[in-house]
Amino acid sequence: MGRAATRGIVILALAVACVHTTQFDQYLAREQWLEAAREFSTDSTLRGNEHAIYRAALLFGTPGRVTYNADSARALLTRLLTRFPETSHREDAVARLALLDQLVTTQRAAEFRARALEARIDSLTRVTRELRSRADSTATQSDSLRATIVRLEAERKEREDQLKALRLELQQLKEIDLKPRPPARPIKPPE
Repeated sequence: MGRAATRGIVILALAVACVHTTQFDQYLAREQWLEAAREFSTDSTLRGNEHAIYRAALLFGTPGRVTYNADSARALLTRLLTRFPETSHREDAVARLALLDQLVTTQRAAEFRARALEARIDSLTRVTRELRSRADSTATQSDSLRATIVRLEAERKEREDQLKALRLELQQLKEIDLKPRPPARPIKPPE
């Protein structure tokens, strides 16, 4: 075979390889992320292909996609590096694995912080309710005390008025007792 024939066969083989794409590749090309994820999970032949594993890891490891699942992406990247240690995707896979580890750590820290904040909010809500209850109780007691004070003030005023009246009466009685009395006439004995 000549050189031209060999070159033609290579070009034909490349063309056939380019045309022969999997359903998984087609879904990825059309950005049908959920369908691509389903296809990867059902087509066992893809799990033996280093390029398919890498693309699936990107599918699951890209935040913002509906298929984002850091654990799945980590497992796929680890599988890729274990089964294909000399893969052309090695450098990117190691970097993405480190990034996913950092994302997972940050996410767990954020979840812990969110739980702590929720607990603090619950605690503050309870304390606020207790304080409102106390304030309402204090307001009720305060209203009751005000009513008692008003009643006692009225009683005090009434007692003061009674006291004034009694003092006036006493003064009048003293004045009567202190007035000179005409001499008493002797009483005659009956005859």
